[in-house]
Parts: sequence; C-alpha cells; structure tokens
Amino acid sequence: MQPISWLLSFTGFHRQDAWHERPVPGSPGIKRRRRTLTSPDDDDGNGDAKEVDKAQKSNSSFEEETAITKVLKSVDPSLLDDSPGGVNALTRKGTILMTMCSCLGFHALRLILRDAFFRSASSTRPNTLLKRKVAEHYLLSAIHAFGCSYFSLRKFLSGRWNSPVGSEAMLCFSLGYTSYTLCALKTQLLSDPLWALNELGNFVKIWSCLRAQGVGWVVPMLFSAEVPTAFLDTLRMLAEFGIQPSHIVWRMFLGAFTLSFVSVKAIALPAILGYFVLRPQDYPELHQPAFLPAKLAILARAFLNYLWLSIVARHWVPTRHFHPEGEYLISRREERLPRLREITPNMGQVIQHIRKAYNPMSLLFFSVLQGCYFVGPAAIPAILYALARRPKYRMAAGSVLAMLGIMAVWPMHMERPYRTASTPMAALLQKWLRERLLRYFSFKAIFEEPLQKDRRYMLAVMPHGVIPFASTCLSIALEKEGFVPNSIGADILFQIPLLRQLCRFGGLVPATPQSIKRALTWPYPNNVTFIVPGGIAEIFLMRPDLEQVFIKSRKGFVRLALQSGVDIVPVYGLGHTQLFTMLDKSSALGGFLMRMSRRFKVSLPLSYGRLGMPLVPYSKPIAALVGKPIRIEKAYSNPPEELVNDIHAQFIAELQRIFEKHKGIVPGYEHKQLYLEDEAVPPLQKDAMATDVLFPSSMPDPKGTLNSITVHRDPAKFALIMRGFCGVCSLHMVRVSH
Repeated sequence: MQPISWLLSFTGFHRQDAWHERPVPGSPGIKRRRRTLTSPDDDDGNGDAKEVDKAQKSNSSFEEETAITKVLKSVDPSLLDDSPGGVNALTRKGTILMTMCSCLGFHALRLILRDAFFRSASSTRPNTLLKRKVAEHYLLSAIHAFGCSYFSLRKFLSGRWNSPVGSEAMLCFSLGYTSYTLCALKTQLLSDPLWALNELGNFVKIWSCLRAQGVGWVVPMLFSAEVPTAFLDTLRMLAEFGIQPSHIVWRMFLGAFTLSFVSVKAIALPAILGYFVLRPQDYPELHQPAFLPAKLAILARAFLNYLWLSIVARHWVPTRHFHPEGEYLISRREERLPRLREITPNMGQVIQHIRKAYNPMSLLFFSVLQGCYFVGPAAIPAILYALARRPKYRMAAGSVLAMLGIMAVWPMHMERPYRTASTPMAALLQKWLRERLLRYFSFKAIFEEPLQKDRRYMLAVMPHGVIPFASTCLSIALEKEGFVPNSIGADILFQIPLLRQLCRFGGLVPATPQSIKRALTWPYPNNVTFIVPGGIAEIFLMRPDLEQVFIKSRKGFVRLALQSGVDIVPVYGLGHTQLFTMLDKSSALGGFLMRMSRRFKVSLPLSYGRLGMPLVPYSKPIAALVGKPIRIEKAYSNPPEELVNDIHAQFIAELQRIFEKHKGIVPGYEHKQLYLEDEAVPPLQKDAMATDVLFPSSMPDPKGTLNSITVHRDPAKFALIMRGFCGVCSLHMVRVSH
C-alpha cells in the first residue's frame, strides 16, 4: 500500500500529513474554514478575535453529540471513537452494530409494505409473486432516494448545507438500505458487475463516513447524488401505471432526471468535492485515513456515471431506451411480469385491510400465543441463572419457577370430554376471542353434506401449514351448530406450562393413540374430532405458488377410524400456505430443520408472519372445504390392509375433488394445482430482479456495450479490474478499522 499512498499524496488526492498536522478541536487559535465563517461586516478592528471565536463556535458545533451517539455511549462506550475530535465517529464494532440494526429496520419496513399493499392482493400466480418481490425492493429504493433527496434539498435551501445536524442519522438510514439491498439481491452481484460495483461503492462510502471524524458537513452534498435516482424511480412508477412517453408528465420527469443527472452527478458533485479535497490545509478531515475508502468509492462511482453517459450517448435510441416497451424501463413482452396496478388493491381496500389486520386486540392475542410457545421455555435458563448468580432476584425467580412447576403438573382431565366455559366471564371471553379469529381470517366453510348428530366423525384436515388455523376456525363454526369438537394437538404442546392450559381451553387433545381413541368414542356434542394427518413433514412442503400435501404414506388415521367405527371426512384448508413466509425443504437449511423436527417430534420451521413474528399470521382469507363423509359402518379390532388401502384411496380422491371444485372460493387459488408428496413439482422461481422494470439497476447489458468502450475491449477483464478495485477499497477500509 506504500506506493499507492505515495501516488495519492503526490497527486494531492490524499494528504495524510495535513490530517496529522491539524489543530486538535478545542485548542486555542483554530482558524479552520475562516473564509466560510467570516463576513465583511466583521472587520471592525476586532476581526481576528471574532474570526477565531466563530471558528471555535463552528468547531464546537461539529463536536456536539448526536442522539445516536448518546444512545451508543449509554449502551457501550467502546462503540465510539475516543480519540480527540472523534465524538460522533464510530469504531468498527459500532459501525457493524448500526449496520445490523438499520438493515433489520429496512427488513421490517419491507414486511410492513408487503402487509399493506401486496399481501392484501388476491393473485398468487408465480409471476405475480415475483412482481411483488420486485415491487417491494422498488418501494424501498424510492423511500431511500426521496428521503436522501429531501435531506439534501432541505439543507441547501435553508442555507445550512455545511451543518452536521442529522448527518449521522441519514448515514445510518442509507447504510441500512444499501446493506439490505446487497443481502437481498446477492444473486445479482455476479450477473451485473456494474451494479455490484455501484452498490458496494455506496456501502464503502457510507461506512467510511461513519468511521471518520468531523465529516458530517459533507453528507448533505454526498446525498445530493440521490436526486436523479428519485426522478428515475418516478419514471419507473409512471411506466408501471401506463403513462405513455408522449405524455407531458413523462417528458417533464424525463427532463428533470436527465438534467439532474448531468448537473449533479457529472458536473457539480465531482467539481465541488475536488475543490474541497485539493485544499488539505483548510479541510484536513477529508484527508484522514478513515475517509480514504470513501474518496476511492466516490471516484469509482463517478467513473460509472461517466461510463453510463457514454453508453447512452453511443447507443441512444429514444423509442428503445425510454419507451415503456424498451429494455431500459420494461423488459420484453414475452418476459413481462404483470403491472403493479394489476396486483395491488385500491386505497379503500388497503385501509380496510390495515384496520382488520392491525387491530391491537388481534395482535395481542397472537402475541400471547407466541409468548407462551417461545418466551416460556426460553425464560427457564434466565430463571435458573437468577437463582444461581443474582441473590436479590432469587425470591422473584423462585416464585416464577414454582408457579411454572405447578402449571406443568396441574391435572388437565384428558379422560373426559371438553366442555365449553362454565362461568359467564369465561364464556364471554371465549366467544369474543373466537369471533375475532373468524373475522381476522375472513373465514368461510363449505359443507358437501351436513354433519349428523347421531354419528361420530373424524375430520382429517390438510394441509397442516405452520399452524392449522382452518381446523380451529371450522371448530368454531361447528360450535354455533351445537357441536363441541375435539382437536388433536402435538404432544409437545401439553408439556409447556401455560401453553397446555391454553390448548385445553381451546379443546385440544394430545396426539397419542390412547387419547385419540378415547376422543373418537365420545357422543354428541363431542362426536366430532379434528386430526391433521400431514404432521411435521407437511409443514415443510409449504410453498406460496402451489399446494402440496403429505398423505400417500399416512394411513394411521384411517386405521384408527376403522378401529373406532367413525366416519372419515376429508377437509381441505384453503389459504394455509399464505399465512406465513417459510423456508421449505428444497433449501439445505429447510431440509435440515425438517429432519431435526421429525427426529425430536417438535416442529422447528424457520417461518415468520406479520411484522416478522414467528407465530403471528398474515390476515389472509382462509376457507374449510368439508367433503362427503366416507362411511364406516362397523368397527374393526384388526382392520384388513386391503380395506385400509381402499378407504385411504377414497380419501385422497375426495380431497382432490373438493379442492378442484371449490378452490376458486379463496382469491388467488383459481390457477393453483394440488400435488401429493411423491409427485414432481415445478421449481420455485427465485430470481425476479433481472426480468422487470423495478430492478434498481438501469444499466444495459455490459457484455454488449463494453465492447465499444476504448478503455477496455474485454468485458471480462474490465469487470475483473472493477471488482479488484472495489476489493482494494474494502481491504483498505478493514485495515483502517484495525
């Protein structure tokens, strides 16, 4: 690195001696940026004193702690740079923490946008799902571009462009977007090296600004480069909503984009930054080692801007580049995904969806369920730690542990049928919870034949999903007709304190052969028993673009029904695959979790729903399709295998029939197909970014355009040089951080 440092110093691009010889902030006689801070009116005989006072005042403003700095200092002082002048500068540890927090913040924002605008849409066709994925990244790009543009324009219009107020917050905001984009679109890093270089350069620039001291005044100027991006996002939005290029609005924003790109990115920003960089004595903070990666990244991105202009100048065809059917803004028609307005609801539907889905009581109900499942078991190690190491908390920890122990062994009376709430208050609470659950899912039930009170039924519900809410909602609907159904739940649910009480309150029975046989013998009103044959294996078959059930090898429930002499009723739960986003078994991690879940008899899916919570489902409509009962006229103590196979085949045929007949009752299921576990399914489409307008990169194919550039005629070598250049920036950033 020594020759590079000498070359940079020789050209004046980076003068470390200016940084080392700088006056320490707070020392007397600081005359930094005197020309900016003084005015002609100050020359009244005491100009020198006023000049120094103003410079010291400006210096002190640079050293004021921001809100983020105060929070980080209260959490861990080692997150901040403790060198002189490094009040708002972060260490490598602090920058990593802010990167993770801001990245998670953008992920949460993406989930909220998905909930509000895309989960409420009806279609679940593969192209529509890909379009939603693209649109989510597009909205994040627009939010980032407009936020940064507003910050810069507000600074310039208020005359305080060199004020560092708010700079650290905007750097964290932009760092979160850039890091999340790199993580979410990692498949594009190799397929589009120019876009990868641009995004990595932006990440290095922001990272370096957070590490450097006293450069907050430069941030508004750097973020002015997002103004053309905001206009480009507006152009993409106009194209998505069908605005033609001949329209006056389209031409206005096209002119604004072109003018802002040339004036800001190609002329003003390089000239102004070059002016500041070439005056090391007045601006030594721009020559500190921590800011060198930012300058290299800015230089690389400036080169990309000129490259983009040269490409457009060489290959300018207006009807091809800026027409809605052109490859700059819209992919070719045979590859087109649906337009955004075709998959998003109107604003009235969005408001109605948000009012229903984000009802505080609904979120509270699912949060309590989630807390009982996760927080309870996770709290036991904390309680034991408090008993062993925290004497002043031993009384409280011992009390909580004793309460959990009592609830774990409290008798649940599984040997007798479940009855509805005995007290008026419990009945009122139960009714309120169940009605809210039905409204949350907009539940519908379709019965091929009504259930009779003088017969006993086993309702086999498929698919399982993360949580089989269709069986829960159908049980509530049957209670309105006088039935009190029994639901078979995983045995692990009855081993967790508090959760076992809630399960029994909902009418669940452990999934053991003895408990199931006992429940199948109970008369009316407990003559209906729900069972989910797919089990853990079926959870990991969930995919948003198709339906798949695990039934070919599941014959145990048929054998139990024949031994008890109860009718088998096929039930299909439409909408189960839309309630959660889940990692299925096609991935390596999903397959590993499926094997672990089946081995330990407990479901361990990597899934999330509303707001990224594991057990809070999306508010999507579900429906229970109740098929015709398969009559079992008598009980068999040892049913023959031929009879079991025959009843099992009838069950599969009836399940497929009711699915094909009624699948249109839930919006988006009209084109879905039902697959069994041993049938070949189409591969899940993963990469939607390269086939749509909303992909952030607007560069044409580098393989076809870089051949005409005289700098390097070999695209592969050019991409290799660019990646190596970006790697040097990253390595130097790591070296400085140490």
